[in-house]
Amino acid sequence: MSQDFRFSPKLIAAAIGAVALAAPLTSALAADTPDIKITWGGYIKLDALASRFSDSAVAQGSGRDFYVPNSVAVVAPPTAESGHTYLDSHAKETRLFIKADSVIQDHKVGAYVEMDFLVNPGAGNETVTNAYNPGLRRAYITFDNWLVGQDWSTFQNVAALPEGLDFIGPTEGTVFVRQPMIRYSWNNLQIALENPETTVAVNAGTAFANTDDNSVPDLVMRYNLKAGGAGDYAFATVIRQLADRGTVGGARANSTGYGGTISGKIPVLGSDDVRFMVSGGSGIGRYLAINTVGDAVLDGAGDIQRLKVINGFVAYRHAWNEQWRSSIALSALKASNNANLGGVITERAQSASVNLLYSPIPKLTVGSELRYAKRTTMAGNDGTLSRLQFSAKYAF
Repeated sequence: MSQDFRFSPKLIAAAIGAVALAAPLTSALAADTPDIKITWGGYIKLDALASRFSDSAVAQGSGRDFYVPNSVAVVAPPTAESGHTYLDSHAKETRLFIKADSVIQDHKVGAYVEMDFLVNPGAGNETVTNAYNPGLRRAYITFDNWLVGQDWSTFQNVAALPEGLDFIGPTEGTVFVRQPMIRYSWNNLQIALENPETTVAVNAGTAFANTDDNSVPDLVMRYNLKAGGAGDYAFATVIRQLADRGTVGGARANSTGYGGTISGKIPVLGSDDVRFMVSGGSGIGRYLAINTVGDAVLDGAGDIQRLKVINGFVAYRHAWNEQWRSSIALSALKASNNANLGGVITERAQSASVNLLYSPIPKLTVGSELRYAKRTTMAGNDGTLSRLQFSAKYAF
Protein backbone atom coordinates (compact mmCIF):
# COMPACT_ATOMS: atom_id res chain seq x y z
CA MET A 1 0.00 0.00 0.00
CA SER A 2 1.19 3.55 -0.61
CA GLN A 3 0.07 7.10 0.02
CA ASP A 4 -0.56 9.59 -2.81
CA PHE A 5 -0.31 13.35 -2.75
CA ARG A 6 -0.92 15.73 -5.65
CA PHE A 7 0.71 19.14 -5.86
CA SER A 8 -1.47 20.99 -8.36
CA PRO A 9 -0.65 24.31 -10.05
CA LYS A 10 -3.41 26.01 -8.02
CA LEU A 11 -2.05 24.70 -4.72
CA ILE A 12 1.51 25.73 -5.57
CA ALA A 13 0.33 29.14 -6.72
CA ALA A 14 -1.73 29.68 -3.59
CA ALA A 15 1.16 28.75 -1.31
CA ILE A 16 3.61 31.04 -3.10
CA GLY A 17 1.04 33.82 -3.22
CA ALA A 18 0.38 33.60 0.50
CA VAL A 19 4.06 33.90 1.30
CA ALA A 20 5.25 36.32 -1.36
CA LEU A 21 2.02 38.27 -1.95
CA ALA A 22 2.96 38.49 -5.62
CA ALA A 23 -0.11 37.61 -7.68
CA PRO A 24 1.46 38.07 -11.14
CA LEU A 25 4.37 35.79 -10.21
CA THR A 26 2.14 33.05 -8.83
CA SER A 27 -0.10 33.15 -11.90
CA ALA A 28 2.91 32.62 -14.16
CA LEU A 29 4.17 29.72 -12.03
CA ALA A 30 0.72 28.11 -12.00
CA ALA A 31 0.58 28.21 -15.77
CA ASP A 32 3.96 26.49 -16.18
CA THR A 33 3.97 23.97 -13.29
CA PRO A 34 2.65 20.45 -14.01
CA ASP A 35 0.79 18.19 -11.62
CA ILE A 36 3.26 16.14 -9.60
CA LYS A 37 1.98 12.94 -8.02
CA ILE A 38 4.00 11.96 -4.94
CA THR A 39 3.69 8.36 -3.73
CA TRP A 40 5.37 7.02 -0.63
CA GLY A 41 5.26 3.70 1.18
CA GLY A 42 7.19 0.65 2.26
CA TYR A 43 6.89 -1.85 5.07
CA ILE A 44 7.96 -2.62 8.63
CA LYS A 45 9.30 -6.14 9.16
CA LEU A 46 10.56 -8.00 12.21
CA ASP A 47 12.52 -11.23 11.75
CA ALA A 48 13.50 -13.82 14.36
CA LEU A 49 15.84 -16.60 13.19
CA ALA A 50 17.03 -19.74 14.95
CA SER A 51 20.00 -21.09 12.96
CA ARG A 52 22.11 -24.22 13.30
CA PHE A 53 25.40 -24.26 11.34
CA SER A 54 26.86 -27.76 11.25
CA ASP A 55 30.57 -27.08 10.93
CA SER A 56 31.70 -23.81 12.50
CA ALA A 57 30.86 -20.51 14.14
CA VAL A 58 29.43 -17.77 11.90
CA ALA A 59 29.92 -14.10 12.73
CA GLN A 60 26.94 -11.84 13.39
CA GLY A 61 25.78 -10.24 10.17
CA SER A 62 24.34 -11.12 6.78
CA GLY A 63 24.76 -14.89 7.00
CA ARG A 64 22.66 -14.91 10.15
CA ASP A 65 20.28 -12.10 9.12
CA PHE A 66 19.30 -13.89 5.90
CA TYR A 67 20.43 -16.89 3.87
CA VAL A 68 23.83 -16.43 2.21
CA PRO A 69 25.20 -19.67 0.65
CA ASN A 70 28.85 -18.81 1.30
CA SER A 71 28.09 -18.23 4.99
CA VAL A 72 27.40 -21.96 5.44
CA ALA A 73 30.69 -22.82 7.09
CA VAL A 74 32.66 -25.89 5.99
CA VAL A 75 35.35 -27.44 8.16
CA ALA A 76 37.26 -30.59 7.17
CA PRO A 77 36.85 -32.73 9.07
CA PRO A 78 34.08 -31.41 11.37
CA THR A 79 33.88 -32.55 14.98
CA ALA A 80 31.06 -32.91 17.45
CA GLU A 81 31.95 -29.47 18.82
CA SER A 82 32.05 -27.78 15.42
CA GLY A 83 28.35 -26.92 15.18
CA HIS A 84 26.93 -23.65 16.42
CA THR A 85 23.34 -22.55 17.13
CA TYR A 86 22.20 -18.91 17.18
CA LEU A 87 19.04 -16.95 17.89
CA ASP A 88 18.97 -13.57 16.10
CA SER A 89 16.25 -10.98 15.69
CA HIS A 90 16.25 -7.71 13.77
CA ALA A 91 14.09 -5.18 11.93
CA LYS A 92 16.76 -4.27 9.37
CA GLU A 93 14.72 -5.33 6.34
CA THR A 94 12.28 -2.47 7.00
CA ARG A 95 11.94 -0.58 3.72
CA LEU A 96 10.91 2.93 2.63
CA PHE A 97 10.38 4.47 -0.80
CA ILE A 98 9.23 7.72 -2.37
CA LYS A 99 8.10 8.13 -5.98
CA ALA A 100 7.26 11.17 -8.11
CA ASP A 101 5.36 11.12 -11.42
CA SER A 102 4.33 13.92 -13.74
CA VAL A 103 3.59 14.78 -17.37
CA ILE A 104 5.63 17.68 -18.72
CA GLN A 105 5.07 18.87 -22.29
CA ASP A 106 3.48 15.50 -23.16
CA HIS A 107 6.44 13.55 -21.71
CA LYS A 108 6.05 11.12 -18.83
CA VAL A 109 8.69 11.94 -16.23
CA GLY A 110 9.30 10.12 -12.97
CA ALA A 111 11.72 9.60 -10.11
CA TYR A 112 12.06 6.83 -7.55
CA VAL A 113 14.27 6.26 -4.50
CA GLU A 114 14.20 3.30 -2.11
CA MET A 115 16.19 2.35 0.99
CA ASP A 116 16.35 -0.23 3.76
CA PHE A 117 18.59 -0.88 6.75
CA LEU A 118 19.90 -4.31 5.74
CA VAL A 119 22.21 -3.54 2.83
CA ASN A 120 24.34 -1.06 4.82
CA PRO A 121 24.11 -1.89 8.54
CA GLY A 122 27.30 0.02 9.37
CA ALA A 123 28.52 -0.30 12.96
CA GLY A 124 25.13 -1.19 14.41
CA ASN A 125 25.11 -3.91 17.07
CA GLU A 126 22.77 -5.76 19.42
CA THR A 127 24.30 -4.44 22.66
CA VAL A 128 22.11 -1.43 23.44
CA THR A 129 20.29 0.39 20.63
CA ASN A 130 20.23 -1.98 17.62
CA ALA A 131 20.68 1.10 15.40
CA TYR A 132 21.57 0.54 11.75
CA ASN A 133 22.30 2.83 8.82
CA PRO A 134 19.91 3.34 5.89
CA GLY A 135 21.27 1.91 2.63
CA LEU A 136 20.39 2.87 -0.94
CA ARG A 137 18.60 0.14 -2.87
CA ARG A 138 17.21 1.86 -5.96
CA ALA A 139 17.32 5.44 -7.29
CA TYR A 140 16.39 6.29 -10.85
CA ILE A 141 14.79 8.78 -13.24
CA THR A 142 12.35 7.78 -15.97
CA PHE A 143 11.64 9.78 -19.15
CA ASP A 144 9.07 8.16 -21.44
CA ASN A 145 10.67 4.79 -22.34
CA TRP A 146 14.04 5.58 -20.77
CA LEU A 147 15.31 4.71 -17.29
CA VAL A 148 18.54 6.23 -15.95
CA GLY A 149 19.82 5.38 -12.48
CA GLN A 150 20.10 2.39 -10.17
CA ASP A 151 17.51 -0.38 -10.43
CA TRP A 152 17.22 -4.14 -10.54
CA SER A 153 19.38 -5.48 -13.33
CA THR A 154 17.52 -6.03 -16.58
CA PHE A 155 18.88 -9.58 -16.36
CA GLN A 156 16.73 -10.23 -13.27
CA ASN A 157 13.01 -11.03 -13.01
CA VAL A 158 11.93 -10.04 -9.50
CA ALA A 159 8.33 -11.09 -10.19
CA ALA A 160 9.40 -14.75 -10.37
CA LEU A 161 10.79 -14.87 -6.82
CA PRO A 162 8.76 -17.08 -4.44
CA GLU A 163 6.77 -15.54 -1.63
CA GLY A 164 8.72 -16.14 1.55
CA LEU A 165 10.14 -14.69 4.74
CA ASP A 166 13.87 -14.77 3.97
CA PHE A 167 15.25 -11.56 2.44
CA ILE A 168 15.93 -13.35 -0.87
CA GLY A 169 14.82 -16.97 -0.40
CA PRO A 170 16.21 -19.28 -3.11
CA THR A 171 19.46 -17.33 -3.03
CA GLU A 172 21.71 -19.85 -4.77
CA GLY A 173 19.14 -20.33 -7.55
CA THR A 174 18.38 -16.76 -8.59
CA VAL A 175 19.83 -13.80 -10.42
CA PHE A 176 20.25 -10.98 -7.91
CA VAL A 177 21.84 -7.63 -8.86
CA ARG A 178 20.96 -3.96 -8.38
CA GLN A 179 23.21 -1.51 -10.22
CA PRO A 180 23.36 1.76 -12.21
CA MET A 181 22.21 1.57 -15.82
CA ILE A 182 20.71 3.22 -18.87
CA ARG A 183 17.73 1.20 -20.09
CA TYR A 184 15.34 1.62 -23.02
CA SER A 185 12.01 -0.25 -23.11
CA TRP A 186 9.98 -0.75 -26.26
CA ASN A 187 6.79 -2.77 -25.76
CA ASN A 188 8.03 -6.06 -24.25
CA LEU A 189 11.68 -5.58 -25.22
CA GLN A 190 14.29 -4.00 -22.94
CA ILE A 191 17.89 -3.12 -23.80
CA ALA A 192 20.30 -1.81 -21.18
CA LEU A 193 23.89 -0.75 -20.64
CA GLU A 194 24.70 -1.60 -17.03
CA ASN A 195 27.54 -0.88 -14.65
CA PRO A 196 30.44 -3.33 -15.22
CA GLU A 197 32.43 -5.06 -12.51
CA THR A 198 34.60 -8.18 -12.63
CA THR A 199 35.11 -10.56 -9.70
CA VAL A 200 38.30 -12.59 -10.01
CA ALA A 201 40.23 -15.05 -7.84
CA VAL A 202 44.01 -15.29 -8.08
CA ASN A 203 45.62 -18.57 -9.06
CA ALA A 204 44.83 -21.13 -6.31
CA GLY A 205 42.99 -18.33 -4.49
CA THR A 206 40.34 -18.87 -1.86
CA ALA A 207 38.28 -15.70 -2.40
CA PHE A 208 37.07 -13.47 -5.22
CA ALA A 209 38.00 -9.79 -5.40
CA ASN A 210 36.55 -6.91 -7.43
CA THR A 211 38.96 -5.59 -10.03
CA ASP A 212 37.06 -2.39 -10.94
CA ASP A 213 39.08 -2.41 -14.19
CA ASN A 214 36.26 -2.60 -16.74
CA SER A 215 36.10 -0.06 -19.55
CA VAL A 216 32.97 -1.36 -21.35
CA PRO A 217 29.45 -1.54 -19.84
CA ASP A 218 27.57 -4.82 -19.60
CA LEU A 219 25.01 -5.25 -22.39
CA VAL A 220 21.72 -6.82 -21.27
CA MET A 221 18.69 -7.62 -23.42
CA ARG A 222 15.38 -8.93 -22.13
CA TYR A 223 12.01 -9.90 -23.57
CA ASN A 224 8.90 -10.14 -21.40
CA LEU A 225 6.16 -12.48 -22.59
CA LYS A 226 2.69 -12.18 -21.10
CA ALA A 227 0.74 -15.25 -22.11
CA GLY A 228 -2.50 -14.57 -20.24
CA GLY A 229 -3.75 -17.67 -18.48
CA ALA A 230 -0.57 -19.51 -19.51
CA GLY A 231 1.60 -17.28 -17.31
CA ASP A 232 4.19 -14.50 -17.51
CA TYR A 233 7.74 -15.20 -18.68
CA ALA A 234 11.04 -13.36 -19.10
CA PHE A 235 13.98 -14.24 -21.36
CA ALA A 236 17.24 -12.34 -20.92
CA THR A 237 20.86 -12.46 -22.03
CA VAL A 238 24.01 -10.63 -20.95
CA ILE A 239 27.32 -10.03 -22.73
CA ARG A 240 30.11 -8.48 -20.70
CA GLN A 241 33.78 -7.66 -20.51
CA LEU A 242 35.96 -9.38 -17.89
CA ALA A 243 39.04 -7.36 -17.06
CA ASP A 244 41.97 -7.39 -14.66
CA ARG A 245 44.64 -4.72 -15.15
CA GLY A 246 46.87 -6.12 -12.44
CA THR A 247 44.49 -5.19 -9.63
CA VAL A 248 44.09 -8.79 -8.46
CA GLY A 249 46.69 -10.96 -10.13
CA GLY A 250 49.54 -8.72 -11.15
CA ALA A 251 48.83 -9.16 -14.87
CA ARG A 252 46.77 -7.51 -17.61
CA ALA A 253 44.04 -9.83 -18.85
CA ASN A 254 40.72 -9.60 -20.70
CA SER A 255 37.96 -11.98 -21.64
CA THR A 256 34.27 -11.97 -22.58
CA GLY A 257 31.53 -13.35 -20.38
CA TYR A 258 28.06 -14.32 -21.57
CA GLY A 259 24.95 -16.05 -20.31
CA GLY A 260 21.17 -16.27 -20.31
CA THR A 261 18.20 -16.75 -18.03
CA ILE A 262 14.59 -17.92 -18.36
CA SER A 263 12.04 -17.30 -15.62
CA GLY A 264 8.33 -17.19 -15.14
CA LYS A 265 5.18 -17.39 -13.06
CA ILE A 266 2.52 -19.90 -14.13
CA PRO A 267 -1.01 -19.88 -12.64
CA VAL A 268 -2.38 -23.30 -11.72
CA LEU A 269 -5.38 -24.62 -9.77
CA GLY A 270 -7.27 -21.46 -9.02
CA SER A 271 -5.05 -18.95 -7.19
CA ASP A 272 -2.03 -21.27 -6.90
CA ASP A 273 1.06 -20.71 -9.02
CA VAL A 274 4.43 -22.17 -10.00
CA ARG A 275 7.47 -19.86 -10.13
CA PHE A 276 10.80 -20.77 -11.64
CA MET A 277 14.13 -19.50 -12.91
CA VAL A 278 17.01 -21.19 -14.75
CA SER A 279 20.21 -19.26 -15.50
CA GLY A 280 23.68 -20.10 -16.69
CA GLY A 281 26.71 -18.97 -18.57
CA SER A 282 30.44 -18.47 -18.63
CA GLY A 283 31.91 -15.55 -16.73
CA ILE A 284 28.63 -14.26 -15.23
CA GLY A 285 29.06 -15.45 -11.64
CA ARG A 286 28.60 -11.94 -10.24
CA TYR A 287 25.01 -11.92 -11.53
CA LEU A 288 24.09 -15.26 -9.94
CA ALA A 289 23.47 -16.17 -6.30
CA ILE A 290 24.86 -12.89 -4.89
CA ASN A 291 28.32 -13.72 -6.24
CA THR A 292 28.55 -17.10 -4.50
CA VAL A 293 30.99 -18.00 -7.28
CA GLY A 294 32.77 -15.15 -9.07
CA ASP A 295 33.30 -14.51 -12.76
CA ALA A 296 36.77 -15.95 -13.34
CA VAL A 297 40.07 -17.19 -11.96
CA LEU A 298 43.61 -16.27 -13.06
CA ASP A 299 45.70 -19.25 -14.10
CA GLY A 300 49.43 -19.68 -13.58
CA ALA A 301 50.19 -17.56 -16.66
CA GLY A 302 47.99 -14.71 -15.44
CA ASP A 303 45.26 -15.30 -18.04
CA ILE A 304 41.56 -15.10 -17.17
CA GLN A 305 39.80 -18.45 -17.05
CA ARG A 306 36.03 -17.94 -17.10
CA LEU A 307 34.00 -19.97 -14.64
CA LYS A 308 30.89 -21.78 -15.86
CA VAL A 309 27.92 -21.58 -13.50
CA ILE A 310 24.33 -22.82 -13.75
CA ASN A 311 21.63 -22.28 -11.18
CA GLY A 312 17.88 -22.29 -10.77
CA PHE A 313 14.87 -22.72 -8.54
CA VAL A 314 11.28 -23.90 -8.69
CA ALA A 315 8.56 -23.00 -6.18
CA TYR A 316 4.91 -23.87 -5.71
CA ARG A 317 2.58 -21.43 -3.94
CA HIS A 318 -0.71 -22.76 -2.55
CA ALA A 319 -3.52 -20.64 -1.11
CA TRP A 320 -5.32 -22.55 1.63
CA ASN A 321 -7.96 -19.82 1.78
CA GLU A 322 -8.08 -16.02 1.56
CA GLN A 323 -5.93 -15.61 4.68
CA TRP A 324 -3.58 -18.62 4.74
CA ARG A 325 -1.02 -19.63 2.10
CA SER A 326 2.21 -21.63 1.77
CA SER A 327 5.15 -21.87 -0.60
CA ILE A 328 7.61 -24.71 -1.03
CA ALA A 329 10.83 -24.06 -2.95
CA LEU A 330 13.86 -26.01 -4.18
CA SER A 331 16.99 -24.17 -5.28
CA ALA A 332 20.47 -25.15 -6.50
CA LEU A 333 23.74 -23.90 -7.99
CA LYS A 334 26.58 -25.78 -9.72
CA ALA A 335 29.92 -24.21 -10.69
CA SER A 336 32.68 -25.71 -12.81
CA ASN A 337 35.44 -27.27 -10.72
CA ASN A 338 38.56 -25.44 -11.89
CA ALA A 339 42.03 -26.65 -10.94
CA ASN A 340 43.15 -23.02 -10.54
CA LEU A 341 40.67 -22.42 -7.70
CA GLY A 342 41.34 -23.00 -4.03
CA GLY A 343 39.51 -25.92 -2.46
CA VAL A 344 37.34 -23.84 -0.11
CA ILE A 345 35.48 -22.03 -2.92
CA THR A 346 31.89 -23.17 -3.46
CA GLU A 347 31.27 -25.77 -6.15
CA ARG A 348 27.65 -26.65 -5.28
CA ALA A 349 24.92 -25.16 -3.10
CA GLN A 350 21.33 -26.22 -2.65
CA SER A 351 18.44 -25.48 -0.31
CA ALA A 352 14.82 -26.36 0.36
CA SER A 353 12.25 -24.26 2.17
CA VAL A 354 8.61 -24.37 3.18
CA ASN A 355 6.52 -21.73 4.90
CA LEU A 356 3.10 -20.96 6.32
CA LEU A 357 1.88 -17.35 6.03
CA TYR A 358 -1.20 -15.76 7.59
CA SER A 359 -2.75 -12.38 6.78
CA PRO A 360 -5.58 -11.59 9.23
CA ILE A 361 -6.12 -8.31 7.35
CA PRO A 362 -4.75 -7.10 4.01
CA LYS A 363 -1.13 -5.85 4.12
CA LEU A 364 -0.38 -7.53 7.47
CA THR A 365 1.42 -10.89 7.32
CA VAL A 366 2.84 -13.13 10.02
CA GLY A 367 4.33 -16.56 9.48
CA SER A 368 7.09 -19.09 9.87
CA GLU A 369 9.55 -20.63 7.42
CA LEU A 370 11.78 -23.70 7.65
CA ARG A 371 14.96 -23.90 5.56
CA TYR A 372 17.66 -26.51 5.04
CA ALA A 373 20.76 -25.69 3.00
CA LYS A 374 23.98 -27.45 2.06
CA ARG A 375 27.21 -26.12 0.58
CA THR A 376 29.99 -28.20 -1.01
CA THR A 377 33.45 -26.86 -1.77
CA MET A 378 35.77 -27.50 -4.70
CA ALA A 379 37.65 -29.91 -2.44
CA GLY A 380 34.48 -31.97 -1.86
CA ASN A 381 33.85 -30.95 1.76
CA ASP A 382 30.41 -29.81 2.84
CA GLY A 383 28.49 -28.05 5.59
CA THR A 384 24.81 -27.50 6.33
CA LEU A 385 22.42 -24.91 7.71
CA SER A 386 19.09 -25.60 9.39
CA ARG A 387 16.94 -22.54 10.12
CA LEU A 388 13.52 -21.74 11.54
CA GLN A 389 12.37 -18.17 10.92
CA PHE A 390 9.44 -16.18 12.26
CA SER A 391 8.41 -12.85 10.77
CA ALA A 392 5.80 -10.11 11.04
CA LYS A 393 5.33 -7.55 8.27
CA TYR A 394 3.02 -4.61 7.68
CA ALA A 395 3.07 -2.90 4.29
CA PHE A 396 1.83 0.66 3.98
